[in-house]
Amino acid sequence: MSDSTALGTAREILGGDVVGLEELRDGFGAVEGLTAERANSVPFSVAELRGAKERGEILILRAARCNGEPLTLQWLINRFSTAFDRSLLRKMGYQLKDDWGIELEPLATTAVCRSQWALVQRVILEPTRNLSYDEQDEELERYAQQRGASGKLRRRTAIEIAFDTLAVYHARGERLLADTWDWSATRTLDGGYLNLGRFTDQGMQVLSYSRAIRHGRLGVCPTRDPD
Repeated sequence: MSDSTALGTAREILGGDVVGLEELRDGFGAVEGLTAERANSVPFSVAELRGAKERGEILILRAARCNGEPLTLQWLINRFSTAFDRSLLRKMGYQLKDDWGIELEPLATTAVCRSQWALVQRVILEPTRNLSYDEQDEELERYAQQRGASGKLRRRTAIEIAFDTLAVYHARGERLLADTWDWSATRTLDGGYLNLGRFTDQGMQVLSYSRAIRHGRLGVCPTRDPD
């Protein structure tokens, strides 16, 4: 099990690449369910945090509830309406259906993040570009083995991608996934997998692709949970 590190020490190591409770409250509002102990003690060792610094990773405190409600994708869409490309919320699917959109998926109102700290890679892994979903999984496992972290790195869920991206944007003004898409572990009703990205002034896109799709700007931004 990883050693814990005081939040102050984590900020000294990672500088501005920490989004904690203070930043979440400034951006999201009354975040709930996070004890002072959890918010102020980071469950990664100093060595792990220094490695994250070298890789340009971000340390984020995720939350499951805010302002008395589950912090879902729909909650984020409602609160940050200009942060999502609204032309796609009910109009675009992986088969270009005109009757699909994330707002029509039940998971948009049910899925939440686990309330915990996580490390997130800032950009998609280069070797995962232009690969099918299964090929990306294989590449992700190879990357984890190279880091000695087999079984510890994974794809983010769709709500985690949206949460992390908006948390960093409101805390630091940085647009992650500005010209790429992160392919999530979240499956839609018709068997596609959600991907989020192209976070420009037009708002973040939320799409769904079949496992066979490939393109050069679609990849994986791995996340690491505490051990």
